[in-house]
Amino acid sequence: MEEASPVSENEVLSLIISQLIAYGYSAIAQSVADATGATSDMTPSHKLLELVQLGKEKMESDGSDDEEFTADNAKLASESSPQDWAKAKGSSFDPEAIQTAASKTPPNYVQLYYTQHKGPCRTAAFSADGRFAATGSHDSSLKVLDVQKMKKRTGEAGDKPVIRTLYDHTAPVNDLSFHPNGLVLASCAEDQSVKLFDLSKSGVKRSFRYLQDGLPVKSISFHPSGDFLLAGTDDAAVRIYDVKTLQCFTNSKTNEMHRGPITQVRYSHTGRLFATSSADGSVRVWDGVSGQCVRCIEGAHGGGAASSVRIMRNERFVLTAGLDSTMRLWDISSGRTVIEYRGHEQVSQMLQPAFTYNEDFVLIGDETSSNAFCYDTQTGALLTKISGQNNMVRCVVPSPTDNGILTCR
Repeated sequence: MEEASPVSENEVLSLIISQLIAYGYSAIAQSVADATGATSDMTPSHKLLELVQLGKEKMESDGSDDEEFTADNAKLASESSPQDWAKAKGSSFDPEAIQTAASKTPPNYVQLYYTQHKGPCRTAAFSADGRFAATGSHDSSLKVLDVQKMKKRTGEAGDKPVIRTLYDHTAPVNDLSFHPNGLVLASCAEDQSVKLFDLSKSGVKRSFRYLQDGLPVKSISFHPSGDFLLAGTDDAAVRIYDVKTLQCFTNSKTNEMHRGPITQVRYSHTGRLFATSSADGSVRVWDGVSGQCVRCIEGAHGGGAASSVRIMRNERFVLTAGLDSTMRLWDISSGRTVIEYRGHEQVSQMLQPAFTYNEDFVLIGDETSSNAFCYDTQTGALLTKISGQNNMVRCVVPSPTDNGILTCR
């Protein structure tokens, strides 16, 4: 066995700097870079977290014969693990292999936990490290959940995955986004506001900061640095808020704006790009620094509204869903469709699909059933229908660390 080459000081410092930025400590990261002279591209990355997790798991497996991964967890995550996540971050999707690739075996999804609001659950989100999840409801409430407690129920009195219920909106909640440090949860709602909740303070059920708009806020997304918050409303112009100063930035070029309400906004994993979808049927990709539109896809779904948008990790492709019962993967550079996903029905509801953590699969609800449909990202093939829900699945949200998912209905 060959001996591994030693890790240089600069490599370690670069990992520390990128992890600090990913947690939202950009200023501290810059101070570390200046003080040490380390070479870093100053982009957010969770690679250090992944390496520490791998080392921790190796130490635990070497020092104990106990099996920590339960049967239920194995069913939820299939054969994937955090090790697979570290390898798959660049995405295995290859547009040249669409015609020749063999379909993958989908994960065997088994329901591990169920909770409900007083009203329909409309949206959900995971923290970047996968430790926490949150749900938002039509009844205006939010719930924060401990993911490990959802996975490993013991039945004991203190075994309650819901660790916080938050009340501060006065209308249905539309979207959620965790700050990269995992300690702040942002929510937006039909009450025309964005609320920021400090999860580090126990017992607090109200927001510590809010942004008031003049229109219902449909979607939000934190920049990977945590310094900015992207917001889409019933207006045609996308908003970018400075989280510290609450200053709002918009693109004033009317020819680059949507012509109808924005349905969803999402940053790419580096923040170099962000994408928006609109009820006007168009999808736009923007430069994350200048705020200029770099790609406009008009009529992305045959003239119907585009309900959702996701940028792949390689930042070359964008996934959209719309009211033509089709999801499409687009090449950002050319604006052309690379592959389509058909089989589910979506003609009236703003369904929210998602890639799994390694981007091997795409999942979405279906208006005619209570199933979630699972497609092979590479081939477009419908692989399986995930049953067990008691109503239409409005939103599918993937864990960032394994094949676990949350479904909202």
